[in-house]
Amino acid sequence: MKPIRQFFLEANPNPERQGCPDEKTLKDIAENRLPLKHPARLHLASCSPCFAEFRSFKEQYDAARSLKRRVLAGAIAACLVVAAGIYGSRVLFERKAPSAIEKGARNAQTVANDRTIDLFNHGTVRGGSEPSPLDAVSLPSSLVHLRLILPRFSDPGSYTVAVSKDKGGTEIVERGSGMAVAAGPRLLLEVTLDLRRAQVGSYFLATVRESDNGTYYYPLIVQNR
Repeated sequence: MKPIRQFFLEANPNPERQGCPDEKTLKDIAENRLPLKHPARLHLASCSPCFAEFRSFKEQYDAARSLKRRVLAGAIAACLVVAAGIYGSRVLFERKAPSAIEKGARNAQTVANDRTIDLFNHGTVRGGSEPSPLDAVSLPSSLVHLRLILPRFSDPGSYTVAVSKDKGGTEIVERGSGMAVAAGPRLLLEVTLDLRRAQVGSYFLATVRESDNGTYYYPLIVQNR
């Protein structure tokens, strides 16, 4: 078992099961039926019993999918030629030139402030651990285009970035989603966060990886523009 998975299975006991989602919600997360922004995903990082149930449901779901793929492999191979022809005849993405009205509305919007947060050599705060004030990062209370350099050994893929007042996912101020891609030896994740309504003060910046719901927290200070 991976060390990080073992950590989430043991680090956050919740014998009273406070704030726990029901079984259906955990199954929906395991089967990727719920959006990345769903609060229950953040809850898993602070509740070992829920994380254990989630892992069990995910293993069952993955096993069922693997069996289905093996059964359908022959039929899929036989249909590849036809599917390729259909695929080639479709227009998958169609972009229209923006109208004058759309251009005007776009120009009227507030221009996002570019910010970069480099977490490559930063430690992480998992579950209920207390963060070190020395590790705090900051963002302005404005529309922010955030370039997030993920910590060393992070995995590529889809992520949700959330700004919340707590580590349970119940007081989320803003969130955005993006794809982490390689930029040399590092992984770069770009998201847009609207923090114009966020009050100045202390928050947590959370990253949630879609593939295994791995969640990491970093102390965040929201400052005046």
